[in-house]
Amino acid sequence: MNLYQNLVTTMEQNPDATALYFGHETISYGELLSRVNRLANALREMGVDENSKVAILLRNVPEFVISYYAILGLGAVVVPLCYMCLAEEVEKIVCDSAVETLITNFEFDDMVKELQNSMCSQIRRIIVSEAPELEGVIQFEKLLEGKPEDLKSVERSEDDVAAILYAPTSSRVVRGCMLTHGNLDWNAQAVATMDVLKAEDVVMGVLPFFAAYGQSCVMNASIKAGCSIVLHESFIPGEVLKSLQHEQVTVFFGVPTMYVYILNHPLIYQYDLGAVRLWVCGGAPFPREVMERWNNELGARIYEGYGLTEAAPVVTMQPLDGPYKTGSIGVPVQGIEVRVVDEEGKELSRGEVGELIVRGPNVMKGYYNKPEETDKVLKDGWLHTGDMVYMDEDGYLFIVGRKKDLIIRGGFNIYPREIEEILVSHPLISEAAVVGIPNKYLGEEVKAYVKQKPGSNLSEEQVLEYCEERLPYYKTPKFVVFVKSFKKDPSGQILKDLIEDVSQ
Repeated sequence: MNLYQNLVTTMEQNPDATALYFGHETISYGELLSRVNRLANALREMGVDENSKVAILLRNVPEFVISYYAILGLGAVVVPLCYMCLAEEVEKIVCDSAVETLITNFEFDDMVKELQNSMCSQIRRIIVSEAPELEGVIQFEKLLEGKPEDLKSVERSEDDVAAILYAPTSSRVVRGCMLTHGNLDWNAQAVATMDVLKAEDVVMGVLPFFAAYGQSCVMNASIKAGCSIVLHESFIPGEVLKSLQHEQVTVFFGVPTMYVYILNHPLIYQYDLGAVRLWVCGGAPFPREVMERWNNELGARIYEGYGLTEAAPVVTMQPLDGPYKTGSIGVPVQGIEVRVVDEEGKELSRGEVGELIVRGPNVMKGYYNKPEETDKVLKDGWLHTGDMVYMDEDGYLFIVGRKKDLIIRGGFNIYPREIEEILVSHPLISEAAVVGIPNKYLGEEVKAYVKQKPGSNLSEEQVLEYCEERLPYYKTPKFVVFVKSFKKDPSGQILKDLIEDVSQ
């Protein structure tokens, strides 16, 4: 098998169907495969083969999709790079993965120069799209000129690595998740066949494709199902709203931050969003208050799901044909096994909080070149997610928080998410993060970081009073710090280790 074959199959079924919308450009499946094959043949001439790793540093542009499938077609491994990261973070990934070829855009010229000067970089070839004649680089567009439109792809097994995706982390250690052709194909199939995607769908492609959520659930699943993808290079709420109406988008995959910005956009009710039949959210915990506002004010449900890079990423989703439970991440996707376990690995009863562990065809092969790190999370075939959850009597899962975020205050277990939910329910607070800080008497104390909505002027006392009215004493924060912004990973998760303890 080879994930590349999904594109071939879809093209053969309907070559004239629209694959990509990008600005004023429309690309059919026939044209997309033609460009993919031409690039693959060019890369093959340059020496890229099944032993190669090729990095992609691009936004959601046609060249990303073309490069991704061209690399796979050659049996090589894709290493998508986070364009939102600092140059030093990208450099760590490039050095860790030992890629020799980089496909990028002139926009990232400064970052590329730093990579070229890196002591550990093995990059030998740099291919740049939309670039003038630059020294030491190869022009993407010229590379395709005159190349054959047919490709003899390289056969791979289900267990062969297709992509190395670097899981979001605020630590200094980078961990590349080795996702196989089997992992990624299973995810594409799962999303495409559980009534989430149909061939006639138009899917919003605003989630970054370098990350597992956008790559699997939007790009790969849409191509598997034969959908059209509307590409956006970045999330600009007004532009996305226009595109939802103009392109008659039917399926929207997003993260909580996107839904918050769309819901609070001053012109939201001027746009007709009636074509959207399915709103899906994942990537980060969704504040219940925001979800209820969306459901009530827009009259449309958001179906929340759960996944992680190590699971390529799909694990659970709210069933489209079953009971809808606000705040739940749903039930395991068919073919996935889950358990809720205690510290000793013993399965817990319904309603008890424990760690979620996962087993199935979606689970990664391991972390690249990090066997010890792999052994910490893969045990007896089970992926230990580090997420604390409980399962209700109907088998629906609810996230309580991250295992590493647990605060133990005077012997009481406190999960920050509960407090964060209370904080963001305040009409003048837009985002919040809760952490534990050392306390010599209680072990830990609760501290809250709060971002106010524009024009607000809350005091620490007002925030504390709001929490005291809604939380038990032992869970109420004892310190409140106001911040201007939070650093986040590509999925919208606040990176708590990087919060700067400086008042706004």
